[in-house]
Amino acid sequence: MGLWLNAFTTLFLKGALCQQWSLWTPPRIVAIEGCCLLIPCRFEIPAEYEAQFENCEPTGTWKINTVPGSNIFNSFLTGAQKNIKGKIVGDLLKKNCTTTFDSLNAGRDDTYSFRLECAGTNILKYNFLETVQIIHTDTPPKPQLTPMGDFMEGEEVRLRCSAPAPCRTMPPSLTWNYGHGVGVESQLQEGEDGLKMVTSILTFTASPRHHRMRVTCSARYTMQPGGASKMAQSNQTINVLYAPRNIVTSATPPGPAFEGESKTLTCSSDANPPVENYSWYKNIGGQPTWKANGQILVLQVSKADSGLYLCEAQNQLGSQRSKVMPLELESGLCLTTDLYIISGVLLLLGLLNLTANMYTFKSLSRRVNQMKLLLSKKQDNTYQSLRMTSISPEYDQLQVMIKKNMK
Repeated sequence: MGLWLNAFTTLFLKGALCQQWSLWTPPRIVAIEGCCLLIPCRFEIPAEYEAQFENCEPTGTWKINTVPGSNIFNSFLTGAQKNIKGKIVGDLLKKNCTTTFDSLNAGRDDTYSFRLECAGTNILKYNFLETVQIIHTDTPPKPQLTPMGDFMEGEEVRLRCSAPAPCRTMPPSLTWNYGHGVGVESQLQEGEDGLKMVTSILTFTASPRHHRMRVTCSARYTMQPGGASKMAQSNQTINVLYAPRNIVTSATPPGPAFEGESKTLTCSSDANPPVENYSWYKNIGGQPTWKANGQILVLQVSKADSGLYLCEAQNQLGSQRSKVMPLELESGLCLTTDLYIISGVLLLLGLLNLTANMYTFKSLSRRVNQMKLLLSKKQDNTYQSLRMTSISPEYDQLQVMIKKNMK
């Protein structure tokens, strides 16, 4: 055991003292067009160069790895001389080469490498072999929402939304579409790869009103220049589990039932998961007594069926009962009596109507006969008058002629 421990210690010390030229940076970074870009970067140098390095003024250069001599950024040059404007925000003396580019537009997709050198010396210069691939995109990446499972009613829910922050000076702002009775926490964090992430946590207590609610997290990126912005969204649907609630009963046809009539009682409720069993109870002697199972209860109504009914809905999380629903029974005798009364009234109205029609007919007939008689008498008088009027002058003339002839 001691030999293995001594061997391990020797190898560890040898590796620690034997430092090599090495650089660490994320292997791949996504740049958003118009937005500044942060490249996390750290390096190590061999131990024999440490003393020289501590006494020099180090500078850093980024270049396109696939094109020799294509330097795009040099920390020693002024802004007007730089191919891409930016700044090494890390402390090179602390071996931190983290760099920010003001913007990286289309056409800059490539693999980049870093060169370290000390100003005024030809000894400490090195092109690191490690590279970073930068990929350009016009639209921001969608924020990441933590996968959501099922939430129990009353459970505290914590939804996490994260979005990359390629520009540390202008990180994206995260907003939620739901803000009633909730808490929101936002913070800027650094991932294991050195890239920045903005995280927002939405907290609330799960209730049935949250069930099937669509939650949206929006990330808004501010561009450079001009202050314009771009937005990306992600959403998920919440699933809340709860016992049956809002139990409602109904009867078809509605209203009082008649003996021998078919009556259908229906029960409905709101539950997740769905109701597994419906039970019907009738109040007998002040105690609910089981009647039948099923969402629908069909009765051929008899006198024994009248009373108060209620329904119970149950799933794996619990159960709940409805309010009582009365089932009233109408007597068949009352119905027969009512029919007799209605029939009698209708018959009486029919007889009265017939009598009135007969009286009206006789009255009209009598008046018609009277008018015919009067008309007949008037016609006779007129004829006689006309007859006398037309004969009288001829008769008078005939008498005159007779008298003349006699003379």
